[in-house]
Amino acid sequence: MVLLGLQPVVTDMILPALPGARADLGGSMMAIQFTMFGLILSFGLFQLIWGVLADRVGRQPILRWGLVLLTISSGLSAIASQIELLIVARIAQGATLAAVVVCGRAMVRDLYEPREGAQVLARGLSGLGLIAIVSPLLGGMLADFYGWRSTLFAVTVISAAGLWMVWRGLPETLLLPDPRATSPRRLYDNYRSILSHPAFWAWSYISLSSYGGLFLILSGSPFIYIQWLGLSPGEYGMAMSLGSVAYVLGTFYCRRLIHRQGLQPAVKRAAWFSIVAGILIMLTGVFELKNFWAVWLPQMFFCFGHGIHQPVGQAGAPGPFPFAAGAASSLNGLMMALAAFFTGLYLSFLLDLSVGFYFAGLAAWSVSLVIAAWFVVPRYTKFT
Repeated sequence: MVLLGLQPVVTDMILPALPGARADLGGSMMAIQFTMFGLILSFGLFQLIWGVLADRVGRQPILRWGLVLLTISSGLSAIASQIELLIVARIAQGATLAAVVVCGRAMVRDLYEPREGAQVLARGLSGLGLIAIVSPLLGGMLADFYGWRSTLFAVTVISAAGLWMVWRGLPETLLLPDPRATSPRRLYDNYRSILSHPAFWAWSYISLSSYGGLFLILSGSPFIYIQWLGLSPGEYGMAMSLGSVAYVLGTFYCRRLIHRQGLQPAVKRAAWFSIVAGILIMLTGVFELKNFWAVWLPQMFFCFGHGIHQPVGQAGAPGPFPFAAGAASSLNGLMMALAAFFTGLYLSFLLDLSVGFYFAGLAAWSVSLVIAAWFVVPRYTKFT
């Protein structure tokens, strides 16, 4: 939980501070959005490196070095004096966060089979959701009282605490490291095996669609709630924390669904929440409902569904590859990061023109989830 929980700390705590950072450092919407989707892109790309290194030398060394570098890069982001320096530091945060998260997911595959692993991930993501509840709330309070930089100083302290915990007692879970995991031939064979497997693509379609919608909420909502609706950073942090409550409830429901029905039925059921979110948010955009509840309620439905889609997708994608769980997890993570990257580009070009593009984007990701859950997964996966 601690390892996976660092992701919402790094991504969510700064959310209420983004408008303040833009006002202080200057820069366009593109520049301030790049502090988010630049982080996510490096997070995805570096998972490919950390994943195979973790298959070769073990999870523990990669985790330790990743946390050391994450703490350093977080500190640098807190003292950045220009928007360009903040972007570079945030990209470094994403690259080092990748080591932590890819090892955390690979450790689940080391210890559990896909169906059991999905339940374990859902349980861990319940804890992650609790962290996600606190992160924007704490970030909003810090931004209100101490300015936007205080949120990044808080991330630095939390990263250092995670490093201390891992260094003290986390055991190695990879029993048989593969000394040839980084050889060009082995990489080619592993990636070819993974990328030619339809189940990997089907489960990755679930996870990338769900994460793409979530990232749109994370990167676009500060400007919707604070600038369009007029909330304070603290009030916005409270709204996002309540969204995380919906996510946590979704992970609890996910564990129940998987236990009773399996992976495929779980994402099929979750798609109903996604489609409700899509319909409601599209109505908000079409009728230009400048109302807190009209924006917040669809977000709740989407986040609840995300609490089911995400653990199942992340457990299902590396499921067929116990021999290369790190590589499979990293490829799945890259796909999620690319979905977030292009979502960030979409917002950076269009959000200044009209808030309607935010609503249309979330509706589109909701439709994508329905297609993935109702049509693609049942056809191409065997895990039930």
